Amino acid sequence: MTKLFNIEINLRFVLFLAVVSSYILPSEVFAQGEHNAIQFSGIVVEGDSSFGVPGAHVYIKQAGKGTVTNHAGFFTMPTQVGDTVVVSAVGFAKQEIIIPKRDDLGFTVLIEMREDVTELPILEVFPYPTKEIFEEAFLALGEQKDQRIENMEKNLSQDKLTMMSNALPMGASGNYKYYMNYRADQIATQYFMETANPLLNPFAWADLIKSIKKGDFKRKD
Repeated sequence: MTKLFNIEINLRFVLFLAVVSSYILPSEVFAQGEHNAIQFSGIVVEGDSSFGVPGAHVYIKQAGKGTVTNHAGFFTMPTQVGDTVVVSAVGFAKQEIIIPKRDDLGFTVLIEMREDVTELPILEVFPYPTKEIFEEAFLALGEQKDQRIENMEKNLSQDKLTMMSNALPMGASGNYKYYMNYRADQIATQYFMETANPLLNPFAWADLIKSIKKGDFKRKD
């Protein structure tokens, strides 16, 4: 009974210390680091615009840990005074921000990323796997003309282009212009009397034939 009583007292004492430490230690730790711990927040945007950069890396250079921006370019992370925070994103130049010492526990910034354009040298690809084959093909250029060039010249000749242009059906724009011209002619001539061509009138031809048979067109002496 004595041993069980002692164990129960020890357990109660340990539990008491745990409860007390849960109230005392955090306040003491916070008091010691209240001037060093800074909650670093901000928005990463594209240059002078208001478009956020999603997926940008924001990390502490010394510690190698950090976070990424959300779809709107926002981020927040705990830092210490004097930390160098690196902000990087694909297609933009890196930026470094040093966390300053502040009276409050928060530091918020707007980070404008600048595009990092890298011009690559021109790379010409030739269909020759070896130098020897290239030399043979180069020397053969003066002897015969490339068939591809001949085909291109045939396809781009003026006669060929004219023939293909005439063979093309009328498109939407052409149909619209034709209809508008037709309607304009109808409106312009709606009050005009149409003159029929007598040569296209079968009744006129019948009368002419009857007149010839009667001799109406014979010369009278």
